[in-house]
Amino acid sequence: MSSHIQRRLMTGVAAATVAAIALAGCSSGGGGGGGGGDGEYSAGQWKVTITSVAADKSVLRPMQEWYMDEVEKRTNGAIEFHRTTANEICAQADQYACVEDGSAQLLVTVPNYQPSIFVTNSMPEITFDTDNSAAMTAAIAELTETNEDAKAFLDAKNLYSVSTWSVGNILVGSNTPLNGPDDLKGLSMRTAGTIAAPNFAAAGVVPTQVTADEAYNSFSTGLVQAAAGAMDFVVAWKLGEVLKHWVDPGMGVYSEFAMYWAKDYYDAFPDDIRATLEEIADELNSGTAIELWQNGYDSTAGTHFVGTNEQCEMISAIPNVETMEAWDDTAVADFKALGADVDGQKYTNDELWVKNATDAGLTNAQGVLDDYRELVAKYEAEHTDPALSVDPVTTCIEQFNQ
Repeated sequence: MSSHIQRRLMTGVAAATVAAIALAGCSSGGGGGGGGGDGEYSAGQWKVTITSVAADKSVLRPMQEWYMDEVEKRTNGAIEFHRTTANEICAQADQYACVEDGSAQLLVTVPNYQPSIFVTNSMPEITFDTDNSAAMTAAIAELTETNEDAKAFLDAKNLYSVSTWSVGNILVGSNTPLNGPDDLKGLSMRTAGTIAAPNFAAAGVVPTQVTADEAYNSFSTGLVQAAAGAMDFVVAWKLGEVLKHWVDPGMGVYSEFAMYWAKDYYDAFPDDIRATLEEIADELNSGTAIELWQNGYDSTAGTHFVGTNEQCEMISAIPNVETMEAWDDTAVADFKALGADVDGQKYTNDELWVKNATDAGLTNAQGVLDDYRELVAKYEAEHTDPALSVDPVTTCIEQFNQ
């Protein structure tokens, strides 16, 4: 753990201990509104609604459930969550609307669904980069706390960043084997990602922008021939039932989930409550998010949320899935060399991210990216345990072919 997060965690633990002692005397009555910071809070004093894109069976769901359980437990119920189902109160492609109109105070979304709003947390979308998800999570947590340009961007959107976790290495599913970038030419494909989709376009793919929940039907209608997405797609979105062959083309991570508070709501919490929230976020960002992602989570309410280890077993049990492989180094290098194509204009991945971020209004986007890369390098040196640093797709491919 870095000295930076360690200092915050030690401070948060001390403050949270004081808060816990005070909260032990909470009354059982309801209530709302602010608090005076003296620890005398009512159960359910802050009733918080979450809006999220994470489906029940998604391996990206355990993190948000753990976070809410821990917040309720460590505030002794002073913060109480109204847990909506995925996309229940705001559309998948416009989750930010729930923060804007005040119908939700906690948000879990995919930044590339609304890239102009969530660009500060979108660096994992830079494909052919690191796939150490633990390092990414820790790096973005520190970046959004310390980089003044990133903080100013988030402040202007009334967002307080809690955590960001990758969706893992990209997989491409089809009904004919894809052995290298030449096999992508002319293929209509469900793609996502502000960088990944242009990478596929550079290889001759015809990108089809459909959301995850629309992907299954797009195959029954013949709209698309292939799908690119996370390992989640094979199980949670049932694409393993309609696509036989799955391959890791070596792009690495292509997307992420991010959690935010409405900043004005978060800032109004008393100091001891915010210290408790910081403590929980630090734990999430120091490896817990990746452990939950892989191992799943049994919630306080008794609901089991699957992780990647269990999901990999599910993939092996899908009769329709015939192959799960990875391209060799030569094919990956050929794919990477193609760069990114946007409307016929070629970019490197870094150039495209900087362009997108600048267009979204992020000041000094190159400087933000440079800071992120330095932080990733720092945390890669810390998160070397294969349980945290090896992508679940890599592990699952190995297990599938045993």
